[in-house]
Amino acid sequence: MHKLKLSERTEEIQGMNIGDILIRAGRMTVTDLNRTVALQEKENILFGEAAVALGILTEDDVRWALACQYSFPCINADECTLSREVMVVHDPFGPQVESFRSIRSGLIFSGAGNIIRSIALVSAGEGEGKSFIAANLAVVFAQLGSRTLLMDLNFRAPRVHDIFQLKNNTGASSLIIKRALHEQAVQNTSLDSLDILTSGPKPPNPLELLSWPDTRDLIKSFRVQYDIVIIDTPRFSGSADAMVIATICDGTLPVLLKGKTSQSAFGRLKTQLDNAGVKILGAVMNEKGLKARG
Repeated sequence: MHKLKLSERTEEIQGMNIGDILIRAGRMTVTDLNRTVALQEKENILFGEAAVALGILTEDDVRWALACQYSFPCINADECTLSREVMVVHDPFGPQVESFRSIRSGLIFSGAGNIIRSIALVSAGEGEGKSFIAANLAVVFAQLGSRTLLMDLNFRAPRVHDIFQLKNNTGASSLIIKRALHEQAVQNTSLDSLDILTSGPKPPNPLELLSWPDTRDLIKSFRVQYDIVIIDTPRFSGSADAMVIATICDGTLPVLLKGKTSQSAFGRLKTQLDNAGVKILGAVMNEKGLKARG
């Protein structure tokens, strides 16, 4: 059975009706289509409602077809290897996903994708949702057709490769020390316009490696290749890694976890960023805890 890939260009799909999309994907036959249309006209209901009522489609099938029409990547749970944390893909029409689109809009108004091309997500402590926010933010930028790179520079506790179920034997650390070529390290995804650079092998000297001119040059090169580069970083407390990354990016987006991030911890983070002359693009209050995201 042919299944429409998420990576197929949306120009080929837009303008097609839901029935044609589902037939092309092998999820509906012409006979099924005719039966559905007949019930739709008889009961004056939506096409998807008619197909579900006849037992031809599931609600997931209908959401998937709508997502294809509107260029929102959507994957059925039984076909998806991505973590449920990438909620923008699993449930593109869910109310929580609108929050990510609102964040995206705010960043675009701030110059993201134009004068601001590299954004470091930072947080005061561990487990406050940086990787969760970074992953979904990268997807919503890719949904706009922006050439997007999600880059993991958290050499101490990387998570991006787990979220997207990717290998991490080659990545950012490999590129910095020139042990790999770009095409060997940067991984394409099934999502239009989204590439991912995982952290790569864990270096023994993360802070020194991030401070090398090679790291700055790498980010500069990606600013040319991509419209937007979203960078995941280590926590601020415990090391200076995140500060080094923030200073070589066009802007930063602090992430706070409701009920966990203290006002004093966030205040210290902001003071350090201000003192270093780092551009703060705003802040994200994450209300979705790790347990809920799991």
